[in-house]
Amino acid sequence: MERLLKTRNYIIIILCLTIVSLGIGFALISMQLNNNKNNKPHFSVDFIKTEPRTPVQGGNIAPTVATSITNSNQTINLEFNLYAPRDEIGSKIIIKNTGNIPAEIINLVEKPDYLTDSAAIASISPVKITHNNIIGKVLQPNEELELNIIATFDYNSQPINIKVPYQLSIIAKSIKK
Repeated sequence: MERLLKTRNYIIIILCLTIVSLGIGFALISMQLNNNKNNKPHFSVDFIKTEPRTPVQGGNIAPTVATSITNSNQTINLEFNLYAPRDEIGSKIIIKNTGNIPAEIINLVEKPDYLTDSAAIASISPVKITHNNIIGKVLQPNEELELNIIATFDYNSQPINIKVPYQLSIIAKSIKK
């Protein structure tokens, strides 16, 4: 009788442990399925931050640059203020792939296009805008890229206060794995 009672208790303990382990297993599988469900491909390339570069002062007043990021981090607005020949100011802009799939930068939309539009270039003369080429760069998830924009006042010109508004928007596409 005592032996039968011990056997019954062992069976009850084994059944309880089985039920507990099944519950833990179900919880782990449920969490894994939930994580996989939430890991849908997400695409986003954003302007993250800007930092002014050290200005080169050609006259009595140091050149400045004002920046703001708008349009859900897809557009950056800059305003360069230059005063004298040899003034130079730049801005370091960090672009980041905040999605979870690789992305390729297709183009930068510039308003006005101070790099190729002759009328826009003439409108800011004697200032020249340049930046490094990032078109075609592929960013892996969480990877950052640096875009450097520089405004330079021509050294052969007369001093004049020039404000140069500039806007950049980024166009990118996803790259399927």
